[in-house]
Amino acid sequence: MRDTVPLFTGSQATLLTHFLSSPKRPKDTLTYPQLAGFLFSLGNGPELIPPSEWIPLVFNDQEAQYETKDEAEQVLQAMMALYNECICERTGGSVSLPPGCEIRPWPLDNLSDDAPLSQWAQGFGMGYDYLAEVWNEYTPDEFDEDFGALLMTLSFFTSLKLAKAYHQETKGKGSLEQFAQTVIEIFPEAMREYAHLGRAIYQARLEAGDLDLAPSNHTKIGRNDPCPCGSGKKFKKCCGGTGSGPVFH
Repeated sequence: MRDTVPLFTGSQATLLTHFLSSPKRPKDTLTYPQLAGFLFSLGNGPELIPPSEWIPLVFNDQEAQYETKDEAEQVLQAMMALYNECICERTGGSVSLPPGCEIRPWPLDNLSDDAPLSQWAQGFGMGYDYLAEVWNEYTPDEFDEDFGALLMTLSFFTSLKLAKAYHQETKGKGSLEQFAQTVIEIFPEAMREYAHLGRAIYQARLEAGDLDLAPSNHTKIGRNDPCPCGSGKKFKKCCGGTGSGPVFH
């Protein structure tokens, strides 16, 4: 249940921000806001993806290069806490942007390369693309137009080029800035609707016997649990290794 899952904290957001942005990480490792958008999109999709599958994607399918076993455990637990925060709508929680992904006051500032919302939208698009075929297969035809509007809203701040394209498609009379402000105003509701639709499709598939996966309910990684990095080894033999020395990636 939701109350058994430790909340994702601001200190964990800071930890992930520094760890993921370090030059020691592989090229094209996701930034923290990108990770948050990615996990929101993926975690609220019509099919749950296990950590062993999505964690390697965070590091562009390369080794994360943890320096110590403590660092490995702290980072993995922070990512799992963020993941559980992103899927809280499935367990009756509220939907909102996590710490460190705040929306900037001036609408067009959110299209800057370093804007958290822009990076969040980039990660969201990555997560949606990963499950696009499943979405296309199971989204009812009568929801196509509304779902398209949700995707436009949640991906709007991905880049200035995309934002301009969306603005032109709507043939709105207002400026791009005014359009961006409108998108910001409806952004929270779009997050809720996306999560609600994903949960509804997932639940329908579950009841129909189409899948039997369930989300993780804990963030503490047991030493005999499979390592979330996807190596197939037990955590104690991999990122949480002991003995002559931890096994770092």
